[in-house]
Amino acid sequence: MDLFPPGSVYYANLQMLRSQIISRRFKLQIYKTLIRPVVTYGAETWRLTAAEENALRRIEGKVLGKIYGPVVDKGVWRIRYNNELCKIMGGEDMARFIEAQRIQWLGHVERMDETAMPKRVLKGKLYAMRRTGRPRIRWLEDVITDLRRMGISGWMEKARNRDQWRRIFEEAKALPGL
Repeated sequence: MDLFPPGSVYYANLQMLRSQIISRRFKLQIYKTLIRPVVTYGAETWRLTAAEENALRRIEGKVLGKIYGPVVDKGVWRIRYNNELCKIMGGEDMARFIEAQRIQWLGHVERMDETAMPKRVLKGKLYAMRRTGRPRIRWLEDVITDLRRMGISGWMEKARNRDQWRRIFEEAKALPGL
């Protein structure tokens, strides 16, 4: 997973993020409308590992550190801590954003016609020799684990009801433990 594509949207907008003329609110808008969508493009289909989640959090910390800048602590300037940035953002981070997007995508695919290619790929089985070693966790298993952590059972029936699934998606975006 290439977190910063060639041409890097972060470095392309770095001058604006450092600018003292532009307000923090506008810089945060730049982050949410330009940087985060590019970094998380296609994230609905990702199976995030812990290392990738940490890389996303580092990227986000770097960007938010540029937006909010240093702070004076006991008469000395210092860089803001990650927990301070998390508090400013209200617990919203890229990893949670991606997990919520995956839940939204699962509902979308579940509502598709049985002949639609994404649904056929999701429900399909490969009949081949398995590699030696521990089997990898599949995307669907990972998303179902997220739903279990939220306390959601019977997700297939709930996904067919668009309004009910939208409430689950909104809950996933706000849930701190996801």
